[in-house]
Amino acid sequence: MSSIEEFFVINSVEFVQFQFTTIFGDLKSVEFPVEIWDDMKEGTGVDGSSLGFLATEQSDMKIVPDLDSIAILPWEPRVARFICDIYGNDNLPHPTDPRNILKRVIQQAREMGFEYQTRPELEWYFLDYDLEPFEEAEYMDTLPFDELGYLRRNIASDMLNMGIKVKTIHHEVGYAQQEIEFLVLDALIQADNTQTAKLIIKAESLFNDLVGTFMPKPFPDLAGSGLHIHQYLTKNGENIFSDKDKGISDSLRYFVGGILNHVNAMTALFNPTTNSYKRLVPGHEAPVYKSWGVANRTALVRVPGYEKSARIEFRATDAGANIYLASALLLAAGLDGIKNKTEPIEPTLKNIEDLTEEERNQMGITKLPGSLSEALDVLEKSTFVKEVIGEEYLKIFLEVKRKECKEYEEAQAKGEEEEWAWEYEKYLERV
Repeated sequence: MSSIEEFFVINSVEFVQFQFTTIFGDLKSVEFPVEIWDDMKEGTGVDGSSLGFLATEQSDMKIVPDLDSIAILPWEPRVARFICDIYGNDNLPHPTDPRNILKRVIQQAREMGFEYQTRPELEWYFLDYDLEPFEEAEYMDTLPFDELGYLRRNIASDMLNMGIKVKTIHHEVGYAQQEIEFLVLDALIQADNTQTAKLIIKAESLFNDLVGTFMPKPFPDLAGSGLHIHQYLTKNGENIFSDKDKGISDSLRYFVGGILNHVNAMTALFNPTTNSYKRLVPGHEAPVYKSWGVANRTALVRVPGYEKSARIEFRATDAGANIYLASALLLAAGLDGIKNKTEPIEPTLKNIEDLTEEERNQMGITKLPGSLSEALDVLEKSTFVKEVIGEEYLKIFLEVKRKECKEYEEAQAKGEEEEWAWEYEKYLERV
């Protein structure tokens, strides 16, 4: 009996669930009885066209389980899940599989001698069935204001039970807004963990008669929800972002230089909804300008100032992004910066939003794309992004998102109420 089969017996597993992620970051699944594991363990076919991966005439794809990803669903202990890679009819990794894209870039880093780790921070809102924030607690509040602290702990317990390492949990700035931070792990495992954590949050919300939403800006007068990604690069176990004399190494500077150099073209993939750009506005600790600095929460790229071990926090991603793709692009851009010794603009400790336009121009600080449509225009021209994610992936993404922008503009033309109604319908529960 194999270790997997022993796991099934020990945990009284009755069903196996294969999970996989689409181009647009949606988590999908298919299940089967554990009795037919031998017939299914090499993978099973799915309809790629119905899932948005490819054209109808090329619809057959195969999902193949990563056996290391096995875990029991806490709310359904009869079910063991596996996270899957996606293969084509040629039995090769499919070019539009986001997990494979991240694997490929991680391998490029390894060929340079580097290991890439990340630590995401997930933010979301708990809404009642009137789609209003469930409570009015404030940043890091406790009882009696933080009424859903127990649910946040239940979510953290589910994460721990599924092997996800949790750092901190707390109430965020917005009414009923929450945050969970992960501990540092390999970027591929962390991307898997992010998808799993989002599923847990959605499931626990449902079981408690709530809506858990990762919509970037569900309320115009409350804080937006981001997905900050902390990044670590090591070589032979040593942190190459740190320099014992200078604090920040040349490699960190070049890595930041690569990200700043390519960030405009990557923005549509980091912030892939029309609603994303309502979060990226001044005054809410969400980056609007291409900048970096130590301990500067108004910067796009922050080097935290309260730890001796240097790392990078990228602050312009939201949970609408495909975490596999976001991680792959950040790593690819950083590696490009290291290869080419790309010097970034000077770091700053100043509040970038308080600077005048003239001051920002003098410092070389420019704006990020201000809408999804604008971001798509920049993305379409980028040879760098096309090389990282592939032409097929890029073509499908652009086509779907251009259509989305058109629908949004049609709703917007009917007035603000119609505009928000369209975004709620499109993003509130799906993101």
